[in-house]
Amino acid sequence: MTRTTSLTRYSRRHEVRRSLDTGGFLGASVASWIATSPSLLPRTWWMWSANIGLSQMYGYASGVVAERVAVRIAEALGLQISIGPEHHRRARLIGAAALTGITAYSWTRGVLRQREISMLVRREPKNVRTAAVGAVGGLTLALGALVAVRAALGTARMYRAILRPYLPARILGTASAVLAAATVVLLADRVIRGELLEKAIEHGEAANRLLSPEIRQPRSALRSGSPASFESWESLGAPGRKIVAGGARPEAIADATGAEALEPIRVYAGKSSSRGLPETVQAVLAELDRTGAWDREVLVLFTGTGTGWLQEWSLSAIEFLTGGNCATASLQYSVYTSALSYVLDRRSPRLAGRLLFQAVRERLDRMDPAARPRLYVAGESLGSYGGHAAFRDAAEMLRSVDGAVWTGTPGITPIWRELTAARRAGSPAIAPVIDHGRHFRFVTTPSELEHNFYGGLYVPWESPRIVYAQHASDPVVWWQPSLLWEEPAWLRERAGRDVTPAMRWVPWITFWQVAADMPLSITMPGGHGHAYHEEMVPIWAGVLGCEGVDHQRIIAAIREHVDLGTAGQG
Repeated sequence: MTRTTSLTRYSRRHEVRRSLDTGGFLGASVASWIATSPSLLPRTWWMWSANIGLSQMYGYASGVVAERVAVRIAEALGLQISIGPEHHRRARLIGAAALTGITAYSWTRGVLRQREISMLVRREPKNVRTAAVGAVGGLTLALGALVAVRAALGTARMYRAILRPYLPARILGTASAVLAAATVVLLADRVIRGELLEKAIEHGEAANRLLSPEIRQPRSALRSGSPASFESWESLGAPGRKIVAGGARPEAIADATGAEALEPIRVYAGKSSSRGLPETVQAVLAELDRTGAWDREVLVLFTGTGTGWLQEWSLSAIEFLTGGNCATASLQYSVYTSALSYVLDRRSPRLAGRLLFQAVRERLDRMDPAARPRLYVAGESLGSYGGHAAFRDAAEMLRSVDGAVWTGTPGITPIWRELTAARRAGSPAIAPVIDHGRHFRFVTTPSELEHNFYGGLYVPWESPRIVYAQHASDPVVWWQPSLLWEEPAWLRERAGRDVTPAMRWVPWITFWQVAADMPLSITMPGGHGHAYHEEMVPIWAGVLGCEGVDHQRIIAAIREHVDLGTAGQG
């Protein structure tokens, strides 16, 4: 047994220390050059690392496969290639010089492209050190992955050595491969789920419980979490507390609009371990009853992001444009970030969006049509994905609401995909034209509320009015699994005004480039990336039918009177 153990340890060490495959090295080098190409947003050092490291993994694996296929073909054809020692040395020197030169060129070009992207999205360009550190980090990541793969192969050889005395040769290879794969899965599960996911979950739960001294409990009975509310202040969760404590006073709204204003109603119910989503929906209805929300002119149902966060620009725009004669309502279905919710539980946002809408719609349908509020729906990011679940298709959405604003809608959303696929021929994928803009309007900037992306006029905008706000540089909208193997229309057309025309699609690599753009996309200046800010004022004005409104005056008032911090966005 001691001898067997020594042999298996030697086998694993030998596998890990084996020199790089020539094809794999060349494939990784080519993938590295491509990885320096631009994507949607400027990169931090870790985004450089992720792009280069993941690209090198793909390139190395592809190179190894290509080399082995080439060798098999050559053997089948009886081809043999030999190079003399002197020529071999000269070829190596020329090859090394070429690789060094191309690498330096691609890296320099990549840094210059990052400066171009920074200018397009109005960000200060990163220094050269950012790219240098990222390149080193990417190389380290790729080497670590190579060591891990080779260790797994060494493990398979270890199992083969142990099982050889006990199993027939015909099943020995399969058995050792299965055991090695099981070992890798168990280790990965322990690291990813046992360490990373559990820590992320603990962090999300702790952040949700956080009581910030800067956010004070509202005293108004028209806010959930107030002393008069059925929902306690602590139960709302950190995002919910920020929502109900936010917004402007009626006096500020009246000053901006030049007319008397009511105090807006904000209703919210937090996630609780003692009740499920149906009970949370009933809690929202109870708050709507208590606050008299059914008597307001406008009622807007928001589906939040993973943590329950809502966009304050959107909430405040509605309140200023309606003179406070409105109520907004939402609930918390998770305490985890949108990314974590996307991985662990995509059912909850859809269930939350559907249950809340159905309950409110049923209540409104029992009211006198002349006395009930107009109903609107809204959501951003994962909230848009979840909010769409209230409708089977676009036609049902038009029958069910008075309007909607969907912001940064993920490309995996079925109705979004349905509409985009049905766009008018010639209209770009980033701003589809649907039925000449009669009901649906996709906008990359507020100016496209009145005309399409290329300046063509729409037909008169009829109610209900639905807006999809989506920046050309928003990776949340454009990332989807098909980027792995298919060039998307939005990239093939190169229509985005804040996206460099130098961006190209490459299998596997573009998928990870756009994925790496997502985490920091919310930190971009408003109007770029996943940051939808003051543009929500003209967008909501268009959907609500508020003609002749001074948008800039309302924007200035919101900036002055409302806390617009993005803390807690998920």
